[in-house]
Amino acid sequence: MTTLKPAEANVLLRQFIRSIPFLRDAKEEELSYLCKHSDYLDMRRFEIVYHKGESSNAIFYVCNGMIKISAHQNMGKEVIRTICHAGMIFGEGSLSGEKTRSAMAQSLDRRTTVIMIETEALRKVMTQNPQVCLAMFDLIGVRLRSNQHRLESVIVEDARTRILNFLKENAEIYGNKVGLNELLLKHNYTQQDIADFTGTSRQTVTTILNDLKRSNIISMNRRRILIRDASVLGF
Repeated sequence: MTTLKPAEANVLLRQFIRSIPFLRDAKEEELSYLCKHSDYLDMRRFEIVYHKGESSNAIFYVCNGMIKISAHQNMGKEVIRTICHAGMIFGEGSLSGEKTRSAMAQSLDRRTTVIMIETEALRKVMTQNPQVCLAMFDLIGVRLRSNQHRLESVIVEDARTRILNFLKENAEIYGNKVGLNELLLKHNYTQQDIADFTGTSRQTVTTILNDLKRSNIISMNRRRILIRDASVLGF
């Protein structure tokens, strides 16, 4: 993980902080204040943003790349709580009284850039500026609804449906249309990541993806999945 020198960081931080949606109504003096209490993190794949148990004193905004939020059960099995893409926040528990991190945050992309904002500084701006506060609540609400939908999916849907929904949701947001009815999804997920996120096993993910491939619904390699027939996924 690399951070920038003060002069260079100040320019980039102001640039990135201005682009953060929940700060769109922040005043110039508020942005300047946040810049003094923020940092720009440039990360490579598998670098750790924070470990479980570390002090919870900042929130993070993903500028580029992907961040995995995960925890481990007693038997060592990883459980992925969420995957954050560009435009998403994480570590927001620090705003609601979390003292130490309850999970680990790790970069999934070859290059991920993240803005770290000190919690107390953001609290101060939110107190002074109701529009910033409301925008932050909206983002947290989106996260809660997404987590609720995922929990319901694990309870009521079978493994195949959960994996198909995983492909659909990622393709809808991050896929590119490349044909009349085709979508190309570039990703950095391992099959184990997909299994951990969907509450299945790696063997199940492999079996279902291979079945979709044999049926000519998808073609894939390690970094790309081409959905040949998007209608099968409900597009």
